Amino acid sequence: MIPHFTNTAALWALLAIPLIIAVHFLQHRTKVQPTATLFLLEALAPEAHEGNIWDRLRTSRAFWMQILAALLLTWVLAAPAWPGKDARQTVVFILDDSADMAPFREEAVRAVSGDMDVIRQSGIPANWVLLGSRPSSRPLYRGTDSRQALHALDLWQPREGTHDLSPALRTATAIAGPTGITRLVTSTGRRVPPGQSARGVGRPLDNAGFAGITPVEDSGPARWRIAVKNNSSAPLQSAVIIHTEDGRPPAKRLLHLNPGAVTEFEYSLPPECGKAVLRLPPDAFPADDALLLVRTVPKPVTVGMDVPEKAGETFHNIMDGLPGFTPAPAGSAPSLRLLTEKTENAGKTGSPAIMLAAGGKPSSGPVTAEQHPLTDGLNWSGLLVRSIGAMSPGEKASILLWQGEEPLAWVEGKRLFLNWPWEKSNADRVPAPLLMIRRFMQSVQEQLPGTRYGNLPGGTLLSVPAGGKLIQTTPGGERRESVFSGRLPEEAGYVEILSPVTEKTPLFQGSVWFSDARMGDFSHCSTFDTGLPRPHEETLRHMKHDPLAPLWLALAVLALVISWLPSIPDKSPRP
Repeated sequence: MIPHFTNTAALWALLAIPLIIAVHFLQHRTKVQPTATLFLLEALAPEAHEGNIWDRLRTSRAFWMQILAALLLTWVLAAPAWPGKDARQTVVFILDDSADMAPFREEAVRAVSGDMDVIRQSGIPANWVLLGSRPSSRPLYRGTDSRQALHALDLWQPREGTHDLSPALRTATAIAGPTGITRLVTSTGRRVPPGQSARGVGRPLDNAGFAGITPVEDSGPARWRIAVKNNSSAPLQSAVIIHTEDGRPPAKRLLHLNPGAVTEFEYSLPPECGKAVLRLPPDAFPADDALLLVRTVPKPVTVGMDVPEKAGETFHNIMDGLPGFTPAPAGSAPSLRLLTEKTENAGKTGSPAIMLAAGGKPSSGPVTAEQHPLTDGLNWSGLLVRSIGAMSPGEKASILLWQGEEPLAWVEGKRLFLNWPWEKSNADRVPAPLLMIRRFMQSVQEQLPGTRYGNLPGGTLLSVPAGGKLIQTTPGGERRESVFSGRLPEEAGYVEILSPVTEKTPLFQGSVWFSDARMGDFSHCSTFDTGLPRPHEETLRHMKHDPLAPLWLALAVLALVISWLPSIPDKSPRP
């Protein structure tokens, strides 16, 4: 087994070998010896007083002893060691799952392979762990076979949007333990924490891609404003090719894209068409080159009203801006009811409803909001409530608004309670309460049985039961099936989610578009290497050192002594 040299600096001592060889290449100069015997002058005359300094290699006992001494001293000083029973180390590679790693996937695999070769050459056995950076990802490989580890990288596909690498790095540190090594493979130095060993495999790339869509509600449910961003350093003349499912020839939309800027245009699905695919010219980052759209069909929601006239006008205006909401026909059971606390059957809690206070006591003071999806991002400073109702929240209620110490609005079950008389406030002229009511009505629509449709950003959390079958069709036509975890995939494509109970009626049908425009910017990508850390001292403590080191040292000293002994003259008689 190849030993591990714990003092690699000692290998510089091998430079003594070429010096010894050079010395023995030198020609010995002829010695001039004075003598009084004149007839010997011709015999003793030197053939040449000066000549080449270099001569043939003169091997001798001294030469070989000095070479042997240099080799033995280098071996002893390098302190070779062999792995013992507990000398194995755990090496964890953290592979950045960000989508901007996709163009550099092959470079990342080669980087891991190269690092494995270097670690194997150290002579210390290793347990290999390949870990992705996406949240809650399972290891791609865990074992001792480096070939199988590299083969497992065939399954690694970086598709995630922007995410925090810290949880994956903490998991890797826990797996490696105090004596292991963690190595991050990424595309940019921005994601490398201080002190973390990392390998960068990225480089700057030019890229232009879709950056988002916004529905144009005033023009109908099948019209969008589409954004395209140029992440290149130069302007581009590009074209969007539009394919529809009705068999008509593809349409083309020419675009002028300024460097680093976002360009927008509007697009509407033809009336007889339900789907469309918009494509940009292919580049190094295909994730944002395609945008898939479907015609949305909102779930029908019937609304029954039994509220004062002023409040009724406000709620009618909110309904008009929400697709799928209509007044309930007479005699039918509405999907959503608008009631006052004095309405008959107002106490029933089974169906969704918005409850208004019928009257109340005078009140004043500022309105404050709790953190909740219905109130997030809304400004309540303009809401003036002059009277507060007599309704009170139950134990399971989630308070939304307060006026002083009095609860002003809350959600309980499927009902939204507004604890003030609508006509004794300016709620119809302040955006915050109207948007809160609109959000509640949309949540009721989402929770109704039936198929939900939409064109949503990748990674969106859906309020549909997890555990069903998720069927995704990529822009290239590849069909993938997986278990729905509650979050839509990041990669663009058509998506269908089936119920975990019955697969007859889809829970969701629509499209997913790649929403993280930051992943399309490669200007900060670079290639770098912070270096592999040295084996931990605890690992080296379990290495077996050469037990014959004292013997080699003694032999080196003996070889030097022998090389210094004078040669024995040849006293044999000559003919």
